[in-house]
Amino acid sequence: MDRSNQAQAVTAISATERIPGATFRAAVARFVERNPGTSREALARALRQRLATRGIDYHLRTLKRQISGAVATIPPEVHSTLRDIISELVGGDAAHDNHERLASIDDGFDIGAADVLPIYIARERALPLAKLWLYLHPDQSKRALALRLRSELERMGIRLNIDSLQSILAGKQQLVRREIKDVLLGMLQADGIENAEQAEARWNELSNEIHASHEGRFFENARKIHDVACAWKVVHKEPSSRKLALRLKERLRERGIEMGLPHIQKLVDGRARRVRHGVATAIEEILQLDMEAQPAAVPTPAALIASELDLAWVRAEPIAAMAQKYVAANPGTTMRKLSIQMSHVVERLGYATSPNTIQPILGGHKKKTRGFVYRAMLEIDGQSMTPVPIEHVIGHAARRDRERKAQPSASDEAPASSDPQPQPEPMPAPKPMVRHVAEDAPAPQSATRSTLAAYRFAISRCQSLDKATELELAWRYRRDGDIAAAHALVESHLQFVVKVASQFRGYGMQLADLVEEGNLGLLEAVRRFEPSRNLRFKTYAIYWIRAFVVEHLLREWSIVGGGSGALVSRTFFRLRRERARLESLLGEHDSTIDAALAKRFHTSEDAIRTMTQRVGSRDTSLDASPGGDGPSLLDLLSDPMSDPEVQTATAQRNAFVRSVVDDALESFDSRERLIVQTRLFAGDDEVSLADLGRRLGVSRERVRQLEERTKSKLKSAFEAVANQSQYCGVEALCA
Repeated sequence: MDRSNQAQAVTAISATERIPGATFRAAVARFVERNPGTSREALARALRQRLATRGIDYHLRTLKRQISGAVATIPPEVHSTLRDIISELVGGDAAHDNHERLASIDDGFDIGAADVLPIYIARERALPLAKLWLYLHPDQSKRALALRLRSELERMGIRLNIDSLQSILAGKQQLVRREIKDVLLGMLQADGIENAEQAEARWNELSNEIHASHEGRFFENARKIHDVACAWKVVHKEPSSRKLALRLKERLRERGIEMGLPHIQKLVDGRARRVRHGVATAIEEILQLDMEAQPAAVPTPAALIASELDLAWVRAEPIAAMAQKYVAANPGTTMRKLSIQMSHVVERLGYATSPNTIQPILGGHKKKTRGFVYRAMLEIDGQSMTPVPIEHVIGHAARRDRERKAQPSASDEAPASSDPQPQPEPMPAPKPMVRHVAEDAPAPQSATRSTLAAYRFAISRCQSLDKATELELAWRYRRDGDIAAAHALVESHLQFVVKVASQFRGYGMQLADLVEEGNLGLLEAVRRFEPSRNLRFKTYAIYWIRAFVVEHLLREWSIVGGGSGALVSRTFFRLRRERARLESLLGEHDSTIDAALAKRFHTSEDAIRTMTQRVGSRDTSLDASPGGDGPSLLDLLSDPMSDPEVQTATAQRNAFVRSVVDDALESFDSRERLIVQTRLFAGDDEVSLADLGRRLGVSRERVRQLEERTKSKLKSAFEAVANQSQYCGVEALCA
């Protein structure tokens, strides 16, 4: 880099830094006070003109706000330029007079001299230190570094969350706190780097290695690892992903890369979306070297397709059906003999399995198996040339749909001018607009797809727009009332609405209803969006989408109103998360949880209990049946005492029972009467056998025996009354 470019780079970096504006405002105030003929606005205009000569474009209103103190920090260039301007304005004829005036200016700038250090510095001054630390600690991630930075900054009284620090370490912010650089220098002292000069020297020495290490930390698509792993399994005829994952774990450990077995298996199976570049490169090199070590085993393209079917999961029911037919057609063959025969065929195909594994498959006790077992059964059945049916391969239909959606159709590749453009229509209501999108897209192949799945399939053809196109469409709709532009803006964000609505699925609402409410919020965002702010439409629309979805949840959660406002919304959506966190720390039944939540949400404990009860329960329909096929809740909860005849019969029966019991109690002793009062007729206040035994001075077992004898006496009394009533009834009939 030549000197001119280097100077430009330094100027660009320093122009983004900020220093406290206290000394700046103090100097202006003191100068205006000692020179009544000069105003603050005149200083601001002179300052703007001088900055323009230095290639810095500043708005006059911004300079006025900095002079008035409305802006807490200023760039160092503004500070130094003001010093030069004031020095020129106070120039006099006499040298000593000029010297005294400059001394007064310097005195003004000395106010708060300790605060001249910049609060914010350019990211280029802190990021190299972070990269150097990560290079010296390859086992640590950026998130681990962000956690350490947060801990150190909190000790200094500076609070920054993890996401902000990770954004800073990723280079997404132009300015960073000066303390972050100081903390990084302090962390590098443990590695023998005492100051910034030594850090710069180490950076220049290891710049290439640091850049390579930094690139290895970037994430990339993990699909390539899955493809290479599939080729490795075909070459080695190894269907198990876990065995390959174990092999990769050992080989990666030899290279100094520690990874968990579950994560490696996800990469091999294709269930992981992203992986670090360094890890992906290492895994690909290991697999490629293993395959190159066996050049004779590399299959032809036709054999590769057959081997992929051999390793794929297939349905086990067709194999069991073929085995039953084969055993029925060959009387001397049993399932055990057939499984042994199939194991030999599988071994001849180059795979390995045992008869004990095959026999449950033939008996219909397994749902899936590998394709080479299916091929062995076909070969034994005399169909060695017949391939495994594609429809019996598990996941083939879903994979075919993904591939079809990934391939552009002929209509997509055709030029836009070849298709007739639809005429602009009036802005429709939300639901008709959604149907308009679904009608333009081809219908899903499967008739069993739900309505929501069909809708998501339809909107998947709506392409997202870049920022320039969004702003152009927004201007056309706002200035010209172009409804077609509003249509295009809405349709390009329908998938985003589904993504936002999916975040609220844990509250028991139908996702389709949440998507409809989110679409209403999207329309409101289109109507209110101001393109003059130069923002992405998604940044503005997400607030309206969430607002409509949240309002729908609060409105539909219960027919009993729970209030409204920011407090209800905040406690409703955060209460479960905060309560779960406190229960994990303090225990599920800790009595201080409600008090801690009340303090956290700035409300009372009663309000927390009410909201907890509301969040934890939903309305239940009285027409619903608890057991599925049976009486409804309305039938189960009906009060049989509402009928006057039933009430009269119940009163008569209770009076009869009481009279019989009173007559029987006259023949009981004191202990038996106490048992009737405290055990049999006590209701919810029933006394335990142990407590009653202590009162009577006997054991618990003795109390139980007395209770049985008392029940027997009562039963005999009721039977005697019943027999007497029956006898009287017979005599009445005879008379």
